[in-house]
Amino acid sequence: MKRGVVSTVACAAALALLVIATTGCTTKVVTAPAAAPLNAVTASGSGKVPGSPDEAAMSFGVTRNASSPKSALAQVSAVATKITAALVKAGIAEADVRTANLSVYPTYGNGAKPTIIGYQASLSVEAKVRDIQTLGDVINAANNAGAGTISGPGFTISEDSKYTVEAIDLAVADARKNAEAMAKAAGKSVGDVISISDSGVSVPPVPMYYDSTAMSAKSSAAVPISPGQLDVSANVTVVFELR
Repeated sequence: MKRGVVSTVACAAALALLVIATTGCTTKVVTAPAAAPLNAVTASGSGKVPGSPDEAAMSFGVTRNASSPKSALAQVSAVATKITAALVKAGIAEADVRTANLSVYPTYGNGAKPTIIGYQASLSVEAKVRDIQTLGDVINAANNAGAGTISGPGFTISEDSKYTVEAIDLAVADARKNAEAMAKAAGKSVGDVISISDSGVSVPPVPMYYDSTAMSAKSSAAVPISPGQLDVSANVTVVFELR
């Protein structure tokens, strides 16, 4: 080998060693992003199952008027404390009771010049009733404790109910049916599932309302409760392999 060639090879080797010494021994493997399957069909499906509600939401309102905002707030707070205690005694867990919609604002007279004549405070005590068999007792307890307005119950079905699972099963089956129709039109057949995504399970609550003023005269009587049925709906999108 000629001396000039040897020198060139030596320089190249030295340059390679310099690059390695500078960059270290880290090796980075770059891969191209996975492409979406070309031989596939995407179909949506929906499922609906009627079910019996197993939970209910209630709201108990309190309003008081006073000469000062402090006094008005103190009065509604005292009643809210009684309502909360009555709900817990009726079997509602403390974690399922919360205070909401608190407001304090001035009230004005009817004179030519607006004049503050007092203050009004209001708030709501909201409760989740997990045993709707006790709902009548819960309503009576809050009413007897001083609730001025009663709203509810908003019946719902818990997320882990059997109706949720059934609705999802029906939605996936519906998606496969739609995919098979598209595959048949294209002269193919549906294979394995590649991916599934869902748009969530919905259970529209059904509200009912009670007039606490009308109830006060017969607060000891049981409140009639008819939860009826709700539709649990599920929607999914499924990607199937085409064969």
